[in-house]
Amino acid sequence: MARLGSLAKTGAIAGVAAALATTGLAVIAKAADVSLEVDAVPIPPGAFAMWTIVGAVLGIGLALLLRTRKRFLIATATGFAFSLVPAIAFPDDAASKAVLVAAHAVAATIIVSPLARQLTVSSPHRGHQ
Repeated sequence: MARLGSLAKTGAIAGVAAALATTGLAVIAKAADVSLEVDAVPIPPGAFAMWTIVGAVLGIGLALLLRTRKRFLIATATGFAFSLVPAIAFPDDAASKAVLVAAHAVAATIIVSPLARQLTVSSPHRGHQ
């Protein structure tokens, strides 16, 4: 079983890397004239970093709570799917929707993979995975 310190360090490093990646994606999208607006209100690039860090903290918490790789991956895949609903429903244009979906996918990939690698493959209960 992964320890708190190890998961926290891995999650923090992954969270910072993901925040840089999603913020970079937002900056590139803005430079390419993607509006990144919801109800005509622009989403600032810093919001990408902030919400990515929130996602990393939630990922660390889930990893600690669920303990096994299988449960963690099921929970994070479900959370990822639900996180796409507002990303698709609320932006003003298709390009903004595409960038937000891509940002979610980039963040999830960067954060979930290293956390999952630290979790046990089997359940603490015999005979269950």
